[in-house]
Amino acid sequence: MLRKQDNLALARLAIGAFMILGLATPRLSAAIQLNMTPSPAPPQPVGTVVTWQVTASDTDAGTLSYRFSVGLTSTTMLIRRDFSLSNSWNWAPTSGEGLYHVTVTVRNNSTQHIAQTTMIYWATSRVVNGVPAVSNTANPLVALYSAPPCPSGSLVRVRFKRSGALSSDVTNFKGCGPRSANFYIAGMRGNSTYTMNYEVVTGGLVTPGPTPLQFQTGAPVGTFPTMQILHPIDNKTSIGTDVVLHAYTGPPPPAAHDLQGNLIWYASLPGGALVTRPVNGGTMLGISSGLGGNPSVQAAQLLREFDLAGNIIAETNVTRVSEQLAQIGQDPISAFHHEVLRLPNGNTVAFGAVERLFPAGTQGVALGPVDILGDLVVVLDPNLQLVWAWNSFDHDGGGTQLDINRPALLGEICNFNNTIPGCPPLFLAGQTPSNTANDWLHGNAISYIASEGNLLLSFRHQDWVVKVDYRDGAGTGNILWRLGQGGEFQLSGATDPYPWFSHQHDPGFEADGTLSLFDNGNTRAALNVGLTENSRGQIWSLDQTNMLATPVLNADLGVFSFAVGRAQKLPNGNSSFGAGFVGNPPNATSQTMEVTPAGTLDYIMSSTAASYRDFRLFNLYTAPAK
Repeated sequence: MLRKQDNLALARLAIGAFMILGLATPRLSAAIQLNMTPSPAPPQPVGTVVTWQVTASDTDAGTLSYRFSVGLTSTTMLIRRDFSLSNSWNWAPTSGEGLYHVTVTVRNNSTQHIAQTTMIYWATSRVVNGVPAVSNTANPLVALYSAPPCPSGSLVRVRFKRSGALSSDVTNFKGCGPRSANFYIAGMRGNSTYTMNYEVVTGGLVTPGPTPLQFQTGAPVGTFPTMQILHPIDNKTSIGTDVVLHAYTGPPPPAAHDLQGNLIWYASLPGGALVTRPVNGGTMLGISSGLGGNPSVQAAQLLREFDLAGNIIAETNVTRVSEQLAQIGQDPISAFHHEVLRLPNGNTVAFGAVERLFPAGTQGVALGPVDILGDLVVVLDPNLQLVWAWNSFDHDGGGTQLDINRPALLGEICNFNNTIPGCPPLFLAGQTPSNTANDWLHGNAISYIASEGNLLLSFRHQDWVVKVDYRDGAGTGNILWRLGQGGEFQLSGATDPYPWFSHQHDPGFEADGTLSLFDNGNTRAALNVGLTENSRGQIWSLDQTNMLATPVLNADLGVFSFAVGRAQKLPNGNSSFGAGFVGNPPNATSQTMEVTPAGTLDYIMSSTAASYRDFRLFNLYTAPAK
């Protein structure tokens, strides 16, 4: 078998056009000349979208890359876009009025020489004489509300209500202070009138602002799926979680609807956005295509966080993360895929695609070399820098580990010209006789176990959910157990002839300690050709001491979703399951289904577009517990 260092050398050679290896310590260089210009010029009100354009040159040969950092003081600056080939950056100051420090760092990728400059940008308050203000944004369904300063130690939020509605909605809380508090108001229907007012909370006392304001939403711009309510709301439905966020596979863009199927939010982003998770406070994480560090490959190269107005507030790219992986002796990644998740400590965890070549005979392939596609987990700090990594190829062994010679259970592959949906860009497959890579694991979800600080990883093509020793970055990375057919758990109390899940999506522990997941059922369907095999919504009780797995809920969802899916428990005791890919492209649809503890389908919303995940939410500012 090829040694790890041989695999690393091959991978780095293949990706060498855009990855920097053996990075030297960057040093300032007078040879790099740069200039940065904002448009529009300051001063501008809070929330104004500012485009920073950089021009730079270097007397030394080499490609230049650009990093942008920002903060209200020079000591609070964060990298908001790490080194990429793009020399322009759109930014909207929303942390209140003040003098923002904006720094661009230009780096010669060959010499590792850098130069930087900092400009001060004055953002003015939209609040005049203590009177709040509401402003339009580029999104006709999103408003910018600016509340006046309030006493430090108190909290402030905005309450908003549609004319004629019976109830109101609220934003997240923000801490009070000497600056205005600015909120993107989202979750509103188009062509509707809303009344909104801020409220200050001090201890248990809620004090509303003296001047309620009105805002008129506009008409949505674009083409959106048709929603149909197949099973209406009844007295069993969880009406508190009345926002359904659809992470469409695109197009259309990510969007949210109420339980009646009314569109209440969407975001159109450059490069599209596969939303993976909402974040508390009204932002979302996702994966986009676009210019990172390799101009010839743009598919799934960007990891982004964006706000409800569609502004990109943080971004890094495959090339930059691969540089940091190289510094710790790890493989490069070729794409982000399937998962970006915010951890409780503010770090962000994501899946990256990784390839290695193996000799003939690996996974039963007669001719070599054999390209195997695996998964690499990266954890980034709030400054977008790598702090932890886990590589599936480093955990190939006996016991509870993975087995490189256990191929994808249904023989799934990816090809070199990227014509198979769900596959990342490939760099080594062209060196194999088949021009393909074996899609060994196909990781599709990462979940955080709050009680332990460990991670759950879902490997679709192995029909396994594995627990990894993470311990908030202090763990060994060892696999502690594998859940599923052939894993460490024994079934208890199962009556179904095929109780185990297969090709599952979105497993994770709920607040009550049970584990929910969407059982796509691909392997079960392949074993029972000619029979109707639907996808299922499952809840499991796991005894990790005695290694027993007991099915609590195993609900037939009435449809088969070949790929994607979502599972979560709702506050009223029901569960929500998203069948994201029903039927065949280009006519694939999706369904959001609420299921009672008895397994009865209660509420069903159908969409004419495939959805990677759909989330039942209280509002767009509160992320689900799982």
